Amino acid sequence: MGDVAARAGVSLKSVSRVVNAEQHVSADLAERVRRAITELGYRPDRRARDLAAAPASGRLIGYVQVDAANLFFAAVYRGLEDTTRTRGSLIIAGSTDADPERETALIETLIESRVDGLVIAAAEGSDELLRREIAHGTPVVCVDRLLANAPCDTVVSSNRDSTRAAVVHLRELGHARIAFLGGDQRVWTATERLAGYREALHNTAGELDPDLEIVDVGDVARATQATRRLLTAQRAPTAIFTAQDRITTGTITALHELGRQYDVALFGFDEIPFSEQLNPSVSVVAQDPYEMGRRAGQLLLNRLSDRSSTTPVQTVVEATLRHRQSGQIVPLAPQPRTEGDDRC
Repeated sequence: MGDVAARAGVSLKSVSRVVNAEQHVSADLAERVRRAITELGYRPDRRARDLAAAPASGRLIGYVQVDAANLFFAAVYRGLEDTTRTRGSLIIAGSTDADPERETALIETLIESRVDGLVIAAAEGSDELLRREIAHGTPVVCVDRLLANAPCDTVVSSNRDSTRAAVVHLRELGHARIAFLGGDQRVWTATERLAGYREALHNTAGELDPDLEIVDVGDVARATQATRRLLTAQRAPTAIFTAQDRITTGTITALHELGRQYDVALFGFDEIPFSEQLNPSVSVVAQDPYEMGRRAGQLLLNRLSDRSSTTPVQTVVEATLRHRQSGQIVPLAPQPRTEGDDRC
C-alpha cells in the first residue's frame, strides 16, 4: 500500500479510504489512487482487512462447481449453504461445465465482486490463479480437489481407499478379470480411483491387463461404447468397476443391450438415480456430498474468523460401500467343451 501511496502522491490513509470504498472521497483522489493501483498491479491483502472485521459474519462466499444440475454438486452446495447461512453469509455460485477457461473467468468475476472466500468444487484448471489469490489473503477451500504448493484447505472423499475396497470385494467373489472405466486422468479424483483399482488387483494377485483399463471416458455415450467393446472382446471381463456416475449409466445401458446384466458384475463410484430400483440393483461407492459441503463451509468460516494458522487442513469424508445385486454377481463357470471341439 505504501508503493501505491507514493505513486499517487497521497497518504496511506487516503489509499485505505479508496480501497475500502469509504464515502466523501473526491473523484480526483479516487482516480489517482486507482491509476496507481492499476499501474502497480496492487491487490489489497484481505488478511489485514479481516483482522478488523466482525468474525466471519455477513460474508460473501463464492462457490465454483462443475454443474449445478449434477446431484453431487447440488448436495455440496446445500451443505455449504446450511453451514454458512447461520452466520449471515451469502453465497454466489456458478458452473464451469468442466471448461478450464470458463472456470478461470468465473473465479476472476467472483474476485472482482470482492468475495471474502472461495469454495472450489471443480476440476483442475485454475491452479495458478487460486495460488495468487491465496497469496493475497483470500481463504480458499477445495472440495474433492488438491491444490499443490499452496496453503489451501481441502475436503475430499476416500477415493482411493473406497475404490480399492470395492475391487477387493469383486476379487473375493472370484473375479480375476475386472475392467476399469474411468474419467479424465488430469483430474485428481480420477487418478486416485485408478490407483485404488490397481492397488486392489496388485494386493490380491488379480489380473492387471492394460486392455481392461479404459480412461478419459467422460460421458454416457462413450461409456456405453467402451463397455460394448470390452464385453465383445475375446477375453472379456467378468466384472466392471465404473469410476463415475455417468460412466455407470453408460455401462448399465450396454449391459442391458447385450443381455449381460445378470452375468457381469458391476460396482460404480457415486450413486445414480434409481440405483436401488434397477434390475439388478446397482452396487456403488456412495460419497456424502452434503457432509463435504458442510465441512467446507466450516473450514472457510474458521479461516475467516482466525488467520493465526496458515497450515492447510485436509478433511477426508469416508465414502460408503452400498452392496446391492450387481456387485454380488459371481463369475460364470467355464462352459464345458462339446464333443468335436478341437480347439487347443
